[in-house]
Amino acid sequence: MVLSPPNEQQEQAIKNLYFYKDPKETEEDIDALIEWLSKQPHLPNITDRVWLRHFLIGRKNNLQMTKKVLESYFTIRVEMPEFFNDMSSDAEWIQKAVKVGKMSVLPKMTPEANRVHIIRSIENNDGDFDAIAMCKGSLKTIDYLMRREPVYGLVFLLDLKHCQLSYLLSFTPTLTKNLMRCIDEATPLRVRGVHYVNPPKFVSRLVNFFKLFMPSKIQDRIVIHETYDTLYEYIPRDVLPDEYGGTAGSIEKFEDDIMRATKEDDEWYRNMPKADLSKRPMQPKKIDMDMSGTFKKLNID
Repeated sequence: MVLSPPNEQQEQAIKNLYFYKDPKETEEDIDALIEWLSKQPHLPNITDRVWLRHFLIGRKNNLQMTKKVLESYFTIRVEMPEFFNDMSSDAEWIQKAVKVGKMSVLPKMTPEANRVHIIRSIENNDGDFDAIAMCKGSLKTIDYLMRREPVYGLVFLLDLKHCQLSYLLSFTPTLTKNLMRCIDEATPLRVRGVHYVNPPKFVSRLVNFFKLFMPSKIQDRIVIHETYDTLYEYIPRDVLPDEYGGTAGSIEKFEDDIMRATKEDDEWYRNMPKADLSKRPMQPKKIDMDMSGTFKKLNID
């Protein structure tokens, strides 16, 4: 899969957002990260300078914030294994998930240097919807991106044309909150927008409910589009697939591309080092409210 690098306009956007730092200073910070990781008894010793550089840039070259995200990246995989178990490309959950929905990453960035990640339900599917599998698919896609480039920002485009009400009801408050934690706390990327297209009539109410379990900064970036015309205000046509009135190419090609490309990470997942929480230094306990529940009492018009 070919990911187009930033052009001159996008490079300027990156610098304006303070992602840029003198390369020599960046290398010194990477040295500091490697040394810090070697001294954490519960975290693996990571020496992949390219991967660490992507984390550092994604956190706007803030060394302390990068340490915090690296800590969460490894510990959350132990604390929430349901989101990260069996991530190889031949996993059974993937074979089931693609019967219900498809995912892709668009080759071009937006003018603001954001990547666009599309998730869409498909027509006449013969599979059972699994909300956890869809979450894992996105997290696997994010891993793919983070290994290959600094992710300055990610825009989610959710196509609900063939989405059933039962699909969205599968995302319980606990699941939604935990997914947001996996993305917001345990990756260096910034969610720059969440755009819903082809929404059924019940979506608006549900989305407003989901917002309760999302960080406020993400809540403010959620947009429901009744037509593609308003979508173009956020994602230009030359970035979007043909099916959305764009000129970038076929959505099915992009979906096939990401399926093939993520196979490259199979060996990496098999050998991925893990955190050992039994060795984690003691920390003050936090009170975590239980937000489990269902939507049985939610009235949908």
